[in-house]
Amino acid sequence: MSYFSRRRITHAALLIVMLVCFAGWVTWLDISLARTAHATGYALYSLILLLAAYNLRKKLPGLPLGSSSTWLQIHIYTALGTAFVFYWHIGGRWPNGWFEGGLAIVYGATFVSGLYGLWLTRTAPKQLARVSTQVIFEQIPVERRRIGVEARAVVLKAVSATGATTLSDYYADRLHGFFERPRTFKYWFSPSGSTRKRLFHELNAIGRLLCEAEQTACNHLFRLVQKKDDLDFHVSRQGMLKTWLFVHLSLTWLLLLGGALHGVLAVALRGGTA
Repeated sequence: MSYFSRRRITHAALLIVMLVCFAGWVTWLDISLARTAHATGYALYSLILLLAAYNLRKKLPGLPLGSSSTWLQIHIYTALGTAFVFYWHIGGRWPNGWFEGGLAIVYGATFVSGLYGLWLTRTAPKQLARVSTQVIFEQIPVERRRIGVEARAVVLKAVSATGATTLSDYYADRLHGFFERPRTFKYWFSPSGSTRKRLFHELNAIGRLLCEAEQTACNHLFRLVQKKDDLDFHVSRQGMLKTWLFVHLSLTWLLLLGGALHGVLAVALRGGTA
């Protein structure tokens, strides 16, 4: 059994033990006729604060607060535990009132976005590592413009050298939009290599009709198509990672603010006692 498998089993077992203890505590509160909704609410909000602290930990890498990997494991298993605590807090039924219902929706959206982010952060870096072109996200627009300018220059040079317009006509019809425009929204969510394969096939087909100078330009376009497609893949995966993080953090802060207001209202409506 690998180290990572043992770690998952250990952390999952620890989570189960803690949830069993939590269930026993809630049962004891019920028997004692205490306000379990308040107690589980405080527990849930404390766990959400702990989850939010992970982002703060990433912004303070120089402080001796434990390794980022340890914090990530705590973040993952604590987040899973909040689903059970949330269920106990609402008593297994949908909350009454628009505010409580909306807050439950925000919690659900935050939890689901966290699961999606867990999958995305496990898959996207591996996908990006297989791409031949590696680039920083902020540099992509500059690289994309440079490739577009280079492609136009290659085609114009071929036309100037041969006087033939076969390659330039194909570029104007099929490649200009590919180099100049961003990919579709569908590609951003689920990138594929179908466009690259189609353009490679078309360039192969047209290459048999070209003279030697145009064939050299055509081979150059092959490399530029690959580079542009690699950049588009980076836009998709890196952009998705950045967008997911923004959405997840926004939902987390909305949940914290809404939870705080919910707690204040709950205490106020019950006479100011916990």
